[in-house]
Amino acid sequence: MTKVNRRVKKRKREIAAMQILEEAFHLVRTADVSVFWRYYLGAVPWAVGLLYFVADMGRSSLAGRDAAFAALILTLLYFWMRICQARYCASLWGMLDPGGIPVMTRGERFRAHAALFLCQAVQFPLLLIGIFFAIPLGWILATQQNFAALALTTPPSPRPFRDLVSHSIRYSHDQWAQNHGVLIVFFFVTLFTLANLVGTCLFVPSMLKMFFGVETVFTLSPAAATSNTTFLIGVVLLTQLAICPLLNAAYVLRCFYTRSRSTGADLLGRLAQVRQGRAVEERLSGKSRAAAALVLLGLIGFATPSGAQEREKRVEPSAEALRFEREIAETLEQKKYQWQLSRRALESEEAGTDSWLGQRLNEIAASVKRFFKEIQDWIEEALKELLERERGTSSGGGGDAKQFQGLSSTVSIVLVVVILGLLVWLAISVYLRYRGQEKEVIDEEERSTAIDLTSEDIVATQLHEEEWLRLAREQIERGEERLAVRALFLATLAHLGEKGLLKIARFKSNRDYRGELALRARTLGDLRRAFDENTALFERSWYGMHRLAEGSLDFYLKNHGLIAAESAKASVRPAAAPVGA
Repeated sequence: MTKVNRRVKKRKREIAAMQILEEAFHLVRTADVSVFWRYYLGAVPWAVGLLYFVADMGRSSLAGRDAAFAALILTLLYFWMRICQARYCASLWGMLDPGGIPVMTRGERFRAHAALFLCQAVQFPLLLIGIFFAIPLGWILATQQNFAALALTTPPSPRPFRDLVSHSIRYSHDQWAQNHGVLIVFFFVTLFTLANLVGTCLFVPSMLKMFFGVETVFTLSPAAATSNTTFLIGVVLLTQLAICPLLNAAYVLRCFYTRSRSTGADLLGRLAQVRQGRAVEERLSGKSRAAAALVLLGLIGFATPSGAQEREKRVEPSAEALRFEREIAETLEQKKYQWQLSRRALESEEAGTDSWLGQRLNEIAASVKRFFKEIQDWIEEALKELLERERGTSSGGGGDAKQFQGLSSTVSIVLVVVILGLLVWLAISVYLRYRGQEKEVIDEEERSTAIDLTSEDIVATQLHEEEWLRLAREQIERGEERLAVRALFLATLAHLGEKGLLKIARFKSNRDYRGELALRARTLGDLRRAFDENTALFERSWYGMHRLAEGSLDFYLKNHGLIAAESAKASVRPAAAPVGA
């Protein structure tokens, strides 16, 4: 394998920062309430203690006497917060890998906590070094987050401190571009959250004054209230309480995926989740069958044939109604009626392609851009007014105006240099990333033969539907029916992804695909039934190691043809949607 091929293969194996954030959001959203209790049981006391410490030390006349004792209490609260964060990360790790959390004795847990304390003792010096040199800041922040993620999830050893530090540093270097992308996104999310909290603190008192006449310090003097150190630290602490659980979840996923490359814990965790889901489905199906039997008996006892005929008449439209709807749809497909309909359909399709998190991040980026634009305009207006005021005064003030003019020009030069440096860095990064890629010419046949159907890393989007079907035919000719069924299942996923009924992602399970299909194709009952049958056939043969019965492949291909026919109906649905409007 050449150097270019190794680089391309490594790039395909890497997980994007946005994908890690989406998985972290999904992990936090599906976590139990007790998991958050473990986190906020340590974060809230430390935030309250820090706020009280800042307020008391800034105003109390006995600050010199009480400073040492208060600082000791605050330090203990900080270490307690880090213990709770480590337990929170261990709970999230247990959701990803059920049964993968090592069982520790009381002495081993005490040594793990002591190693975490020693790591946190050097956290602020390392952070100051990273801020001063700027370049290693991303790796230092990742290492500090890895301390909490690995403190209670690393198997116990005789040297817990050395193992914790070595693993945290090694995991921070894995996929460094993904790490910096996550930090950049969280930086802008923190700014957006901070601005929203400040705006809320100013908006709510103004509404109280407007409707109830309540005067507060925010309505009497907003500038003095918002410039107070206690207020600023309180807002920062609230932002930390809102943002840090998601940040910890993102680094738990990074550490979990890094360790899984050598242990396969991600595959074992998915298998455990599948077994648990099947057990829950079997229990629910038993209850649903009993309830359906009771409902059926009730309907048989009370329903009449005339009522059934009336329902059939109401449900099934007449031939005249179908012909009328078809004529309306053909009329609306004409060019003179498409000037507005096509644009709306296109906008709805474009809006539906982005995920919820992607749409929210686009809104955050737009608001941050507007915020910095307002700050820039305000600074320019302030400098312009100051220069005009200096020109109208005596000649003695000319030196200050020249200083401000020099300051303005210096700031402009610095901004231009920074922008040019960023552009040069971006160009170099793009060149190094894609250098030599044009030399790699891989035709479709070589590309398809390079797919290893036994690997768990392949995704349905790597090939088109026709290529997966061709691979399935080759495996059938070789007698590898189990690999043929997997290629057919990937062909089905690729077809549904091309039709827009599924959004293919590496971290999604078959259960996720069924739930997504139930939302996007809820009116296509035959399509969902065929997909469920093919999914069950694939899981029995691939994960259950069951031999395929005679005629199973023909049954799968029949369902695949039904899925293709039903998805073709879904693809033309936006043109016929206005009929019932």
